Amino acid sequence: MSLSENKQRGLKSRAIRIVLIIVFALVIYSVRQNQQTSPERINTESVEAQKQRINQDFEKTTGLKASSVLKPGPAQEKDQTLDKTSDSLLMEQQAQSSNAKSKSNEPERPGPSSKQTPAKSSRPPPIGKEKNSKSLPELGQLRDLGGKVWESAAGLKYGPGSQEKHRLLHVMKHAEDQPDRPGKHGVFAGEGVRKNVLALIDEAYLKALAGGKSIVKKSEGTRVVYTVDMGRPVGYVGGRVGNQQGKPKAYKIRIVLDGTNLITAFPL
Repeated sequence: MSLSENKQRGLKSRAIRIVLIIVFALVIYSVRQNQQTSPERINTESVEAQKQRINQDFEKTTGLKASSVLKPGPAQEKDQTLDKTSDSLLMEQQAQSSNAKSKSNEPERPGPSSKQTPAKSSRPPPIGKEKNSKSLPELGQLRDLGGKVWESAAGLKYGPGSQEKHRLLHVMKHAEDQPDRPGKHGVFAGEGVRKNVLALIDEAYLKALAGGKSIVKKSEGTRVVYTVDMGRPVGYVGGRVGNQQGKPKAYKIRIVLDGTNLITAFPL
């Protein structure tokens, strides 16, 4: 054999080896690619294969196409869309209600611009003492009407009459105690001062005109007798009986009137 033939055989054997190596490499590459396919792809392929088998069995048994039966009609699509929209609306309403509840539970904080106004009162404003002193005369004061008649601040008239020749003198008999006088003798508080005694009588007369549970009224001919509970001590009971009893406190005033003319007044 010549040298050229030996070279040709060597080249052929090398080419065959190279081809075999390439083929072997391609086989290995394809095997690796098959191994690297994701399980999701395998699962989807297996699911699609199962669907195809089920559809084929359904068509064989019923003679109908599964696509025509399984395909939703327009009414079904509308129902599905309505269900979706209603579900979304319900979710939104629930979210809004939960937000509203959370806001209502939180206390409202006044803003920086809000001002607190005082509550309105239906009570009338208090009348000053100066106005009262100017509009009404002080109780216990007397005004000369002439003819020996005097009028008090409450409107009672003191004129001539009684054993003392005048009603003022008769009333002032009850400004001091008479221990030797038989029976009871009411004595006004006020330390014997005429103004203080007449002020108590004016106060009792105004209460009698106002009326109430603390007032007892009796008529005796043209005269009216008021017994007024003053609610506080306005004197004491003197005379023989009162002194024997320890001079008990007097809480009531009895007034005898003939119109607005005072006949008598004393505590009891």
